[in-house]
Amino acid sequence: MNKQRKFVLIASVIGIISMFLPWYSISLLGYTQSVNGMHGWGVLAFICFIVCGGLAYLGDQTKNLDKNMWLVVLVAGLIALIIAITEFFNASNSIMGSSFVGFGLYISGIAAIVVLASAYMFRAPTDNLKDSLESMKKNIENKMNTPNTGNNSGNTNPPA
Repeated sequence: MNKQRKFVLIASVIGIISMFLPWYSISLLGYTQSVNGMHGWGVLAFICFIVCGGLAYLGDQTKNLDKNMWLVVLVAGLIALIIAITEFFNASNSIMGSSFVGFGLYISGIAAIVVLASAYMFRAPTDNLKDSLESMKKNIENKMNTPNTGNNSGNTNPPA
């Protein structure tokens, strides 16, 4: 397996596991309750880690991610990191000050950083953001300009 794919896959699996670990611990009047990452924006981070892991696992395992998949992994990893940072600051600024950040949130943030770093550091020498964006734009334009070749030609009148 390619080094880039291996690190992205491992970090994605760790990120997926971190979603089920405690993200917050809330103490009030002697009672403590933990909340995992599968609430609110954490679900989007979970989906981002699944996308990163799935893209790392699919395709030719001996080659780096192609330009489009590489860009998707970077965007999904960045979204997961932004969610982890946002949730960290939300937990730190709780109303009563009795909310503590759990270790699952730290692990999620670190996993997102590793996804981003490994996807970027181990990229192919020809991969850059500008070319990846242009390639994705061309693919979208080609799909939008391709005529529909299905049996539905838009004619609702039956043949005579």
